[in-house]
Amino acid sequence: MIDKIKNHKILSEFVEDTCCENEICVTFDNSIPAESYVIIKVDKFYNAQKLENDTPASLDCLIIRKCIDGGYGLTLVELKKIKIGAGFDLDNMKEKFETTLYNFIKIRFKEILDIDYKEVKLYFVSKQEIYKRDIGLKMDMLIDLRFSFNGKKLMIRPLMPNPTIKNCYF
Repeated sequence: MIDKIKNHKILSEFVEDTCCENEICVTFDNSIPAESYVIIKVDKFYNAQKLENDTPASLDCLIIRKCIDGGYGLTLVELKKIKIGAGFDLDNMKEKFETTLYNFIKIRFKEILDIDYKEVKLYFVSKQEIYKRDIGLKMDMLIDLRFSFNGKKLMIRPLMPNPTIKNCYF
């Protein structure tokens, strides 16, 4: 699957070596070889469509990695640089995850991306302290969001930079 994505006519244009933006990154455990995962920049795909005002909000990174005992793990990542006192738009965040799960994976690239993943994780990575008073309520609401995907109930995990993606064992 990793090679299929890297060689795909369209997806290959949006494959990158890192999941970083605005000095915020996601790292990989040293035990995960680079050839066993792929990072797709979903937001770059949608921005390249030149949809002008109709460009949907989408996530920064879609990461697929091979699990140790077979199958694949999926991690969706939003990297957010939040200015102090500004917070983030909850509806926009929800739309980003929905676009990636239900349009990018389920419709646009269904034939290659819509599989039964052994593990699915949703990450919201920012430098903002998760429980700061000015952002705490929105963060609580973000954590309370639930998404249904291929029979799994998913929730967003807020993390500080640079969380490490670990191997999946299934």
